[in-house]
Amino acid sequence: MPSKNSFNNIKKETSWLDTNILFALSIFLSTYTVLGWAIANIVERWANIINEESIAIHLLIQENILLLIIRLLILAVTVLVSLILSSPLSVITFLFEKSINSDLKAFLAIFLWSIILVFIFCSIDYFADLLLIISTNILLRLDLQKLKLKSWQIFFLTFILASIGFSLGMFLFNFLSHP
Repeated sequence: MPSKNSFNNIKKETSWLDTNILFALSIFLSTYTVLGWAIANIVERWANIINEESIAIHLLIQENILLLIIRLLILAVTVLVSLILSSPLSVITFLFEKSINSDLKAFLAIFLWSIILVFIFCSIDYFADLLLIISTNILLRLDLQKLKLKSWQIFFLTFILASIGFSLGMFLFNFLSHP
């Protein structure tokens, strides 16, 4: 019978994914950079539509300021929504624990889920992008939790990294596509 001490001497085999936070970080930054590039591709079209509509209601906003406002708004919404959705325990607790207490709340929960399912089926490409963003957030969050960081530190760090990656994608699109 092997002694208890011999079990302690055996090294645990771990995957290289378990010990390499740089892998999760590179996937995270790459995902947000590509997302920033993709959104920067359509921001100018949105700015033109808003400019055309603002002339009709007599709001005059300079095009550069409008582009900056749109970019900052998209950055904030994208990063915050993906960070909120990447914490699945809080979302599940909010949706299920508090939503099935009464008939009205159950009806509203069913209504909300039906809207979500319609969104999923009607725009599967956006849903796939959202799923990719959420999964990269979860992967990085899990790796940061292994480093014994507090939840507010993880949220702040992922917010900063997502903002950097997203802004880098927008900058690269503007730098490389407009000579």
